[in-house]
Amino acid sequence: MITIYKNKKYMPNAVCIDFNDVYFNQYTSREIDERAKPVIAKIDGATLVEKYKFKSIFNAELLDIDKLSSGCKTALNILYFPNALVSIKECGDNALSVIFGFEEGNVYSDYPLIPFEFDSVCVSDENGKRIIKEYDELKTWWENEN
Repeated sequence: MITIYKNKKYMPNAVCIDFNDVYFNQYTSREIDERAKPVIAKIDGATLVEKYKFKSIFNAELLDIDKLSSGCKTALNILYFPNALVSIKECGDNALSVIFGFEEGNVYSDYPLIPFEFDSVCVSDENGKRIIKEYDELKTWWENEN
């Protein structure tokens, strides 16, 4: 399950990805394989047709992979680099709902970014890690965590 940090200080030795578009274009795009297809379909409604090309939902135009949304690129950064600490600040609800369903990965934001529906997440703070399953409990944690 995804682990949420409000502050980078609780994962000090991790690679931190703050600029998801740049990181995706430089590193993650090279790693794209079959695992990316459902993520791209769920978040951008697009179809990956080859490693560096996808078909747009809007007009079926074939586009370069660097044209994916920032939320989709963020989700793919998490998928391909689960040990990194990835900012989710540029994600919309469509990307957040996919990210919160990942089996592994580490994300952070200093303010609450929560999809209304999720099964459970792990949060990490000065008291260690714990699992949260309810929206209100996660929102309270995020608002009160220093």
